[in-house]
Amino acid sequence: MSYAVLSDETKKHLEQERVRLMNDRETIVSGIASSVSAEVDQAIQTLNALLKEAPKVEVVPAKDIVESVTKLLDQAATETPTQPSRRTSTKKAKTEAKEKSSQPQAFDAKQLKRKFKGISLSDAVVQVMQQDPARIYTTDDLIAALYDKFDEADLPRARKTLGATLMHAIRAGKAEKVQDKPPHYKLSTPATV
Repeated sequence: MSYAVLSDETKKHLEQERVRLMNDRETIVSGIASSVSAEVDQAIQTLNALLKEAPKVEVVPAKDIVESVTKLLDQAATETPTQPSRRTSTKKAKTEAKEKSSQPQAFDAKQLKRKFKGISLSDAVVQVMQQDPARIYTTDDLIAALYDKFDEADLPRARKTLGATLMHAIRAGKAEKVQDKPPHYKLSTPATV
């Protein structure tokens, strides 16, 4: 038979966590349910669009709901058990999510637009360039095609990230650099034999 020996400090921390979860259970569960509901609504809307039917479901972007749920969970985690728990209604969470979505987000190189979900940045760049193979692209053109709006202060970092990715694409023979300052790129043309 094994025994777990917990220090008094660990026991106190575990008891506080248990009280917090019991007090905030309803908020946490409803936030997760809203997130799942939004994902289902998004899937229905996508299927309706594919089937060319008018959508019958009001869809709140899942990203907005996930952000508001994450904020609620973080807020609940910072509360101490002696404080009364703050309840946030679904309407308030949706309002906060809408306000948050209108503000530009920080640049995240891995957070491509939804249509590029599941593919690498390099493959997404080639996919954008293949839409118009004769076109010459600036770095900013590609950033606009690949990412949702983000904070202008992060633009230099986005350019640097995309520039590095384009250098790898050039080395792989997928793209060509046609101008240095400012940099311009085009899709690599296959060699004729």
